[in-house]
Amino acid sequence: MNDEIEEAVEEIISIVNVEREKIEDDLKRFIDYGVPLSQAKDAILHKYGKLSRERKIKDIKANERGINTVGKIIFIDEKEVEVRGEKRKIFHGLIGDETAIIPFTAWKDFNIKVGDVLRIKNASSSEWEGNPRLSFSEWTEITKLDYDIELIKRAPKKYNLIDLKAGLSNVEVRGKIVEIEEREVNIADEARKIFSGIIEDETARIRFTSWKDFSLEKNKVYRIKGAYIRNWRGAPQLIFDENSDVEKLDEEIFRERKVIPIYKVVEAGGGIDLLIEGTILELRKDSGIIFRCPKCNRRTREGVCEEDGNVDAIPDLRIRALVDDGTGAVDVIFNREISEKILNRKMDEYLSMAKEAMDYDIVTEDIEDKLIAHPVRVYGDSIQSDFIITIFAKDAEIIGIDAEKEANELLAGMGD
Repeated sequence: MNDEIEEAVEEIISIVNVEREKIEDDLKRFIDYGVPLSQAKDAILHKYGKLSRERKIKDIKANERGINTVGKIIFIDEKEVEVRGEKRKIFHGLIGDETAIIPFTAWKDFNIKVGDVLRIKNASSSEWEGNPRLSFSEWTEITKLDYDIELIKRAPKKYNLIDLKAGLSNVEVRGKIVEIEEREVNIADEARKIFSGIIEDETARIRFTSWKDFSLEKNKVYRIKGAYIRNWRGAPQLIFDENSDVEKLDEEIFRERKVIPIYKVVEAGGGIDLLIEGTILELRKDSGIIFRCPKCNRRTREGVCEEDGNVDAIPDLRIRALVDDGTGAVDVIFNREISEKILNRKMDEYLSMAKEAMDYDIVTEDIEDKLIAHPVRVYGDSIQSDFIITIFAKDAEIIGIDAEKEANELLAGMGD
């Protein structure tokens, strides 16, 4: 069996749940009769009831295979991921037609760009943020079409910035530009000018990227319609482009920093300029005295850096703690400066303690005694994390317990 036929067998098996031997026999029979390979594949898929007709994007559901559709690329970006220990470049973005817009991931470079209209054969789908996400694999066939299609036209849904989360599309927000910078990026070998920064309303701040020059000005307020949200560096990011409407407003926005319930942070998938309060329930491992490489600042183990080998490591003080407010939980990382502040003890004191006891565990035990079960107020940004939302603290303080409030809540609970 030559490579081309073997690839056809693999492709068919990826769509239908049929034994390999049956597929090979059927395909061989068609080839022996002189049927072209592409027609043979379609015939076998039809035989097993899996020859998909083209569907509108709104009809695509999660966890399907053999999906055929036509859609227009609205946004595309590339990133590096690790699969089975190997780094791979993948592409992700949004694709839509006149019926819906959904996210997609391409596991190979199909040389597609924003604005391309594609005929897609043999894609699959998974569930992401409660919605279907298209997946293009090596078995997916993509053809660029020479015509345009209209995207779905529906009224954008209004959101406060605090309620935005990755996966939302066609949103309407209003906000003040706090920071903005212009830069050039290279997408699919094409140089594009983009504008990035931070926008805020009365409820939150969020990073944004504009793929079109809307002449945005710092400290001015805008209404943005037709934007969408992706996750970037562990926090939601507002994206808008030539398909969006941007209107300058003659008004002011004043944001007062308020404590955010942790469940809101978890729902959004992170955020920036977050202010939370909660109780420290647990110290994660690697809290306390750690040692870092003087060259790359990575943590060393027994004087060895995975990047630079044997080094004269530098001591550091770090706390990673689980913080819970009753509505949700996040990990918080406190650097040396903030750790010393909330512990009211310098790192040098801890180094002396450890040296005297000849055991660094004594430092961790002291930190646990000082922090576990204590309420803390944290200000910071979320960072990329694979498991739990993680906030890197920019400031923090241990806060006192309101005994009267606690007693009233306890009495109220007993009366239920």
